This record gives sequence, structure tokens and C-alpha cells, in this order.
Amino acid sequence: MTTTTPECPVCRVRMEEGHVLDAGNSNHLLRVSWTEGQPEKGLMGYRVKGRRRLPTITWRCPRCGWLLWFAREEQT
Repeated sequence: MTTTTPECPVCRVRMEEGHVLDAGNSNHLLRVSWTEGQPEKGLMGYRVKGRRRLPTITWRCPRCGWLLWFAREEQT
């Protein structure tokens, strides 16, 4: 996937690409994903079955720390 580097809306400098990790079950690091719809609590967390989930890309401003998150459809 080809992406263009966004510019920080506050500082007007080029942002740096990265990703956000979360310590999931047993402290395994997991990449955060976007899930469609409202959160619905289940017995052991949140229910996501049947919902579209997309990996996220995060951009950070090196000057002010502003984060921009994108969840693009996978392109085949």
C-alpha cells in the first residue's frame, strides 16, 4: 500500500509513521485495530464477531506529539 506522509495540522511539519501496541492477554503485544460499530461488552472482553476489523497506521508529529490514526481497507 502506498501512503503519503501527512503534515501535522498544528505545526505544519512532516509526521513520522508508527503503530500503537497494546499489552493483551498474558502481556503479549498486539497491534491496535479499528472495529466497526459501537463497543459491546461480552463475558471476556468485547464482542467483535461479524464486525469488520482493520489494522491501524499511526502518524506522530515529532514537534508537538499530535497523533493521526488511519484504518484503511486492505487493497488486494
